[in-house]
Amino acid sequence: MKLSENHADLLKETLNLGVGAAADALSEIAGGEEIILTVPQLQLMSTAQLARQVCDVSGEEICSVTETFRGPFSGKAMMLYSQRESLELVRLMLGDMIPVEQIREMEGEALCEVGNIVLNACLASLADMIGSELQTDIPELKVGQIEQVLSLEDEEHSILYLRMDFTMARHNLQGHIGFVFDLDSVTALIACLENYLKSIFEI
Repeated sequence: MKLSENHADLLKETLNLGVGAAADALSEIAGGEEIILTVPQLQLMSTAQLARQVCDVSGEEICSVTETFRGPFSGKAMMLYSQRESLELVRLMLGDMIPVEQIREMEGEALCEVGNIVLNACLASLADMIGSELQTDIPELKVGQIEQVLSLEDEEHSILYLRMDFTMARHNLQGHIGFVFDLDSVTALIACLENYLKSIFEI
């Protein structure tokens, strides 16, 4: 099952709206400094392909914030960063005045909060587009080797992968967002996209 060009364009536009809302929320946390989040790339791929993409950009040691979601289609939403970028991101959110030792103590909680903001904004944008609620669980933080963090060996799982650029005045970090679906949920997602496109053309 593959996304058509129209489906991919619609998803990218929808998720860009989500990360735009997340950027506004994160800017408030960062004391009003402008934050720009963009989604320049969107692909449907396997777990192995995702691991290679993330490893090429962020290395093998990563941090992951994961949320399970349910609705017309179900799966897991993930935000992935290298461990170096994760600490840098937390520093940006907490400010320069906090000692490094304290930042490390607060790192997990801060990363979960950032992941919660970004992933929920993306899922809310998807829910608005399909006109149906997506319920989410509490975010979970994992740190370690990419194979351990992803831990998805079932070949029936597909991942909707977005590269996310996180830009501030003095920083340019790159993260990854993934939505993990089984085959039935991919089919349901494509059906929702097709229904939305048909509703536009009928207006």
